[in-house]
This record gives sequence, C-alpha cells and structure tokens, in this order.
Amino acid sequence: MESADLSPRPSPVSAPAATCKDPIAPVALGLSIFAFIPPLGIAAVVLGHVAEKRHHASSYDTSVARAALWIAYLQLALITLTAVVLWSLFQHLAQGLPGDAMLQHFLRESDQMSTLDPASAQEAEFNAQALVYQLVASEEQVRRQNDDGSYTCQLNQLLQAGPTDATDAEKRDFAVRLRQSPYIFRISGCNPGSYGNAVAVYTLTAVPITPRMPSDAAIFCTDQTGVVLTVRGGTSLDCLKSGRPLS
Repeated sequence: MESADLSPRPSPVSAPAATCKDPIAPVALGLSIFAFIPPLGIAAVVLGHVAEKRHHASSYDTSVARAALWIAYLQLALITLTAVVLWSLFQHLAQGLPGDAMLQHFLRESDQMSTLDPASAQEAEFNAQALVYQLVASEEQVRRQNDDGSYTCQLNQLLQAGPTDATDAEKRDFAVRLRQSPYIFRISGCNPGSYGNAVAVYTLTAVPITPRMPSDAAIFCTDQTGVVLTVRGGTSLDCLKSGRPLS
C-alpha cells in the first residue's frame, strides 16, 4: 500500500506586475520638476500623455506617467494663477501712480495690442474720417503758403501748419489724436506744380491697424481733389481705384 505524500507543497507565486521599460515616462517625470518653465511644462504634459497611452496598450505600470502629468499640470496651473494675480496687482498699482509717465506709457502700449470692441471700433472709424478731412484742409493750407503751389508729403509739416486758423492748443490736440488713432496715415505721390498751375498732386490714405481694428474696418483715401473715398475689407489701392465717395 502506497503512502500518501504529506510533504508541504510550495505556494504559487503570482507574477510580478509589468514594470515600465519605456524611457518616455522617466523623461516626462524629470521635465515635470521644471514645469514652472512653460516650454518644459508643456513638453512634460505631452510626453506624459504619450507614455500613459503606450503603457495602457502594453499593460505597463502607468504610475510614473501619471505622476509626471500631475506634477506638470499643478505647476502650470500655479504659474498661470500667479501671473494673473501679479498682472492684476500691477494694473492696480499703475492706476494709483498716474504721474509715472513710463508706467502709463507701458500700459497704453499693452492696451493698443488688444482688439477694440464694435462700439469703440466704430468710433475710431469716425475719428479717422474726421482726421482725414483735417489733413486735407492742412494740405490746402500748406499749398497756399508754398510759392510753387505744392503739397507736402511730410506729416510733421502738416501738423505744424494745421487747419486754417487753428490755435497752438488745437494743433497739439490734432497731433495727439493722430498718434493715438488705430489708423496709419500715409501721404505719398507729392508732385509740386508750376507757379499758378493746379497740377500739384498728392495721395492720402488711412489704413486700420490690425489686430487693433477688425478686419472689415473702413479704409479711407483721398487726393488733391479733396474727395474722400472709403472701402471695406480691401487695401488702400482698392480704395483709390474703386472707393465709394463719402456723403
């Protein structure tokens, strides 16, 4: 009679979980430590997502990739929040320092990079149209002052001449409005005429500045005739060739 085998049997050992053999996850984790530097933070997020997808497909452990994503996202969120708070404090401080000309100039330059809302853009168009008419009047003033009856292509000379009977304060206000306008005013093609002959010519265009003005903002143009034309969604050449006269 055979005896039963009562010797202890070894307990089964479960297979260890697959570990990460992909180098992308450790790289993402290393970059996530420096995620406060935006380019490195973005790279850590991208590599972390790539590593996580590859690990899911290969049944690898995703803990390293997830850790990289958490660290990167948290640091990027913290940096973004800090930047918003600092910018708000900076603007609040600037409003309390109206006499600081350099600071106010910086804020105006930053504001000029943002697109105007529809109501402000329409007001800017009306102001640009009025400035064009004032420049036309200034050109006629310069022509009457010149012995050869010529116009000028120098905007500074027009600002000095100013419209007829304009005071010094009005001339200064005119120059400020030109500088602050979201339009570029350009005078070209000046051709002096002979004495007493009405052959002197010039071309004046007012083109909206993007992104300050919307893409369909009005363009204004005129010449020695003084008739102001306008066109939308084109160029200054379109205005000169096929512009609609303002009523």
